[in-house]
Amino acid sequence: MRGTLRKKQLKSGKLSLYIDYYPPVWNPHKKQYTRREFLNLHIHANPVTSLEVQENKLYLDIAEKIYLKRMKALMLDANGIYNKDALEADFFIYAQNFIRGKQKEKIDANHYETAVKYLKRWVGDHLKFRHIDERFLEKFKEYLLTTYSLKSKSAKLDQNSAASYYDKFAAIVQKAFLDNYLPEDYTLKVKRISNVDTFRQIIDDDELRLLLESPVDDDTVFRSSIFALLTGFRFSAIRILKWNDFHYSKTLDAWYVYIIDPKPERSFKHYISKQAMAILGERKDGDGLVFPDLNYHRVRSKLKEWFASVGLQDKAKFHNWRHKYATDLIEKGEDIYIVSKMLNHRHVKTTQIYAKVPDTSRAKAAGKAIIHHLN
Repeated sequence: MRGTLRKKQLKSGKLSLYIDYYPPVWNPHKKQYTRREFLNLHIHANPVTSLEVQENKLYLDIAEKIYLKRMKALMLDANGIYNKDALEADFFIYAQNFIRGKQKEKIDANHYETAVKYLKRWVGDHLKFRHIDERFLEKFKEYLLTTYSLKSKSAKLDQNSAASYYDKFAAIVQKAFLDNYLPEDYTLKVKRISNVDTFRQIIDDDELRLLLESPVDDDTVFRSSIFALLTGFRFSAIRILKWNDFHYSKTLDAWYVYIIDPKPERSFKHYISKQAMAILGERKDGDGLVFPDLNYHRVRSKLKEWFASVGLQDKAKFHNWRHKYATDLIEKGEDIYIVSKMLNHRHVKTTQIYAKVPDTSRAKAAGKAIIHHLN
């Protein structure tokens, strides 16, 4: 592995300094192999004044130091030796590039961005990789479990949210280790934050009837909500749905959607009902978004108005459509394994939160607990 420090003539008359690699080297930021690395250092082709001579000497010295640093890193990598210089890189710059990569792949990166916001609120705007170790991860865990929400100065960040943000931070750290920015994967030594069972405000049949009888005055919010109710899709998935994601199986006489599901970040083939297709209206061709005007803040605001209008303000969450979809399938006797696949859960255990005996069944059971000869 070798490289040469070269100069390129610019239109301005100056010379741009760059390293010419042969064979090409991997650029972790652009995620591609490259032959040239321009150093953003420009020297005078024909220095006239003493100042121009001094500038050339300074920039050539800097270029030479960068060149030697790059060659050292390449030699260490070629021999399987960890390059300690990587520890001086900025973690937040790396995290930003990681998040951009997710966004380019059309993966919802909101939780990654929020995790970085909490990290910056804790340590400030600069963080070197050399500061990250097992103790650092433990301290960040403690911070997430005791800090206040970014959305409120009085509300504590709940444990399940803390778990989600820590997991996203850990995913970035793991990738940094794989990219040789860290000498070891510290996430393997630190226990993740566990999730806790929470009381789920699930919409019952009578409440659903009230909502359908008094629909929200926003067609996009209404149709996307009913589509979520009929399919179990999360908001993040509905937001990126395109018309060419929908397919029809003649053999099964059924529609299905094939996408990269944003939250679990994996492919998902999901069969949906003809009623769900009908709520979308006239089907279009091409890769246009099914709900082009879908905006989280707008949906959240309209849902609050809609649910409050029928006295259900405590249940005004888009995710509740998914809860209703899952509990309805289970109450109608669908196998929990099939439901887990319909929800794109990796483990059936995740789906079991919907399998708790519903109030209607418990009320009927309670009515059977009668002693007939008791006065």
